[in-house]
Amino acid sequence: MRVSRQQAAANRERVLDVAAALFRVHGFNGVSIADVMRTSGLTHGGFYGQFDSKEALIEECCSRGVQDSVAEVRRERTSPIGPAAPGVLGEVLDDYVSASHRDNPQSRCTVAALANDAGRAPTELQSVFASGVTGMAQALGASSSRASSQDDHPTPDYFLLAGMVGAIVLSRAVRDADPALSDRILKDTRDGLVAADSR
Repeated sequence: MRVSRQQAAANRERVLDVAAALFRVHGFNGVSIADVMRTSGLTHGGFYGQFDSKEALIEECCSRGVQDSVAEVRRERTSPIGPAAPGVLGEVLDDYVSASHRDNPQSRCTVAALANDAGRAPTELQSVFASGVTGMAQALGASSSRASSQDDHPTPDYFLLAGMVGAIVLSRAVRDADPALSDRILKDTRDGLVAADSR
């Protein structure tokens, strides 16, 4: 039975959402098309009516994901200041360099979850990550205590971004074997980045 155009579009969105979450948890090679379609509640055969290949699905998921990561940093920058660290940057760090982010890769930053996979991916997919990295670094540059409120093009802060992403990657790598170390990586990185910004 043929599905309506509206239902087909909804099915496609569901596949993208499910695939993105699975990729962020298991990596590109740890997820098959069958996994995606089964988790989506759809038939395997319906995949190729929506996507040309698994690679095309990966690229679209990552393109959306890195845009969401950039938007998340920008949203944090404009929301009310949190209590755990000083200034706007402190709130960004409190949210990003956190146990909640570490423990929920399925719904958080695509860059932190899939940077290692992207490093082994084709140039086209690396270009998607390059745009996300640049956008996040620019948003973070605007969060710095050195940024001017009149500056429409703040200097990208790759140092800050690398510290934030690295903290999540390392804390995930040791979380089950050494939870205390995992927590310390997050705390020390968050505190160190705040201190570096205030110098």
